[in-house]
Amino acid sequence: MNYQEKREQILKQIAQIDSMARGSMKAEYRETKRKDGEKVQLGPYYKHQRWDNGRNVTRRVPAEEAEQLKKAVDGYHRFLELADEFVAITVEMTQESGKA
Repeated sequence: MNYQEKREQILKQIAQIDSMARGSMKAEYRETKRKDGEKVQLGPYYKHQRWDNGRNVTRRVPAEEAEQLKKAVDGYHRFLELADEFVAITVEMTQESGKA
């Protein structure tokens, strides 16, 4: 596969990403004791964390929104990976062509 084909393949993969959200998602659990002393795990509780204007912003996410937001976060991270690949291939292509 030549450079142009690799670049086109990456762009097609980027075009398939249908949602993005910056940050990360975590499922958290809490432990509590019942009246009989037995420990019980509660959760999961979902937390979305991101940087906004130099500040770490965290918010709780309702369970019914968690899966869709997780998909968007994964889409953003996949976009970053693909963009890095695109840059690497383009730099290599440029160097081999003698333009740089």
